Amino acid sequence: MRILLASSLCALALCACPARAVGQKAPGETSKFALRVSVELRKGDHQWQSVDPQTVFHKGDAIRFRFITSVGGFLYVLNHSSDGEAAWLFPLPQEGQGSRVEPGSEYLIPGTGGAFVVGGRPGFDVTYWVLSSASIAMGEAVLPTPGSQPSTLEPRCRTETLRARGLCVDERAGPRAITRPEQAPLEALQGKSLVSRELKFQTKNDSTRISSANPPSGVIVYEFLIAHN
Repeated sequence: MRILLASSLCALALCACPARAVGQKAPGETSKFALRVSVELRKGDHQWQSVDPQTVFHKGDAIRFRFITSVGGFLYVLNHSSDGEAAWLFPLPQEGQGSRVEPGSEYLIPGTGGAFVVGGRPGFDVTYWVLSSASIAMGEAVLPTPGSQPSTLEPRCRTETLRARGLCVDERAGPRAITRPEQAPLEALQGKSLVSRELKFQTKNDSTRISSANPPSGVIVYEFLIAHN
């Protein structure tokens, strides 16, 4: 997956559009903690459509994330591609992005004018999402060696019914708790209290609500798998 920002989407663009708050919306349900994340697929030059987070994308598809949280903090998103490459998705300091996110504000990642272009060998990209109450030094990220540990899994359609409707989804894709928190991508997180297994995931209308019954007592960490062929 490669990052396509506004400056490369249009040759006439003189500046890139970094991720920023695009609205003031509440996650909805009452909860001690809740956030929402969804993935959108570009349909045409300027149209975006929310899709099932378990969608199997095609090479060349342009996608982006929509994110909103009920608590403020510092957000970091790291992508580990099916080819074994690692790259930051958010923030992108070179595009003027900061990691601070405010409660109730909606954010587009990588930005209102940018997208991620699906590519690489068929498989699953893993995006690691970290929401911390304190700023984290991005230079302390533990990045995989380029080309290491490529994904050997390939997406598959879940049912014949979905294929008949022109849809392909793989139940292994989408947001979920990290099964091995010790593999969190930031060295600065090692030894900290990571909130992962305590999170509840509920998907409705192509948007996933991630919540916790109690106020988060540590750094919130989860992963979002992007399936593509």
